[in-house]
Amino acid sequence: MFRKLLALGLLVCLLSGSAAASERPHYITQYTNGSREEKRIAITIDDWYEPELLPEFLDAANEYGCKLTLYPIGINVRPKEGPFWQRAIDEGHELGNHSNTHKNLENAGRDTILAQLNNMEKRLEEALGHPHTMNTVRYPFGAGRFNGTRGAFAKAVNDAGYSHVALWDIDSTDAKQILKKVENGSIILLHGRKKDLRTLKAILPELQSRGYEMVTISDLLRIAPSAAAQP
Repeated sequence: MFRKLLALGLLVCLLSGSAAASERPHYITQYTNGSREEKRIAITIDDWYEPELLPEFLDAANEYGCKLTLYPIGINVRPKEGPFWQRAIDEGHELGNHSNTHKNLENAGRDTILAQLNNMEKRLEEALGHPHTMNTVRYPFGAGRFNGTRGAFAKAVNDAGYSHVALWDIDSTDAKQILKKVENGSIILLHGRKKDLRTLKAILPELQSRGYEMVTISDLLRIAPSAAAQP
């Protein structure tokens, strides 16, 4: 009898714990792709260790009606290139937060996560000369994607001002591989460097000929687009 009561007690504890976990809020939503029912994709470009290439990326994208989503790290957003970033915003491209120094945040504490995301925002504000609201965050290396959406890690990201995490379903610098894998809703990951600029120029005409609408992350995911705050 005692063993049965003990087992029953353990079962009740497990069920109540499970119910409590399921009642905790989702602090963030993670996306690896958009709708597979619509012929729309997003091309995202990370890091930007060569920010001087940004005008060429924008020229290529604009030629094919493509709206890019740019995820620079804060240390690569400098005042001298401020006009490049402002041009991207003015032409309908989108900026997202990719941390300040590209630090792996997977095992980072709350203070570190807040500092990495907030400091990136400050550097962007300094470069633009005014605040700019960003809707999405992308973890450096994608590290943190398995930390879940309800725990302390997710809450820290939310506390920094972000509830939408943009991941990807295509990560390649090979144009042929990208064109082979791309499908409705794909999020393509590239980086702000010469090799990836060549890749972008190679895939854009083919993506356009296939009838893909190339939109920003916010547009693809149907979330309110980021916009410049009033100075």
